[in-house]
Amino acid sequence: MLDENSAREWRQRLQALWSQRIPLAQAMQVEIRRLDRAGLLLAAPLAPNRNHVGTAFGGSLQGLATLAGWAVTLVAAAGHGAPRVVIRECRMRFLAPVEGELIATAAWPEAETVAAFRNRLATEGRARLMVAVDIGTSGESAAARFSGEFVARVEPPAAG
Repeated sequence: MLDENSAREWRQRLQALWSQRIPLAQAMQVEIRRLDRAGLLLAAPLAPNRNHVGTAFGGSLQGLATLAGWAVTLVAAAGHGAPRVVIRECRMRFLAPVEGELIATAAWPEAETVAAFRNRLATEGRARLMVAVDIGTSGESAAARFSGEFVARVEPPAAG
């Protein structure tokens, strides 16, 4: 879905958006570790995201997963002006505590799904995309699973 140059540009763009427009991402110290043809990997340290028992706070896990899904949707909407992306609905299942660095991994949706999403965005100005994200600690199986439906909207071209 991305070549090396566009992946580098998106990493910079997303990191700048989060630091300038989404204070939670900055407070959580979220960083993009990988953005390539396989998908997106985000990381955040445990210290600013811990709960009262020293494991990752559930809200931080959900926040990290939401940022990952939002980023995947924004990248999928590329080429359609400046889309507004918001989350419409999500489900998160917590399977085990996260006791170290928080890692969120999102694979790109299937090519056919992305093509249909882009087509609908181009023709209707609005489209939905389901994104799955696994959360855990590096080298361990998923401690949480997130599924979110994100909506992208673009303003119709001005009549002239």
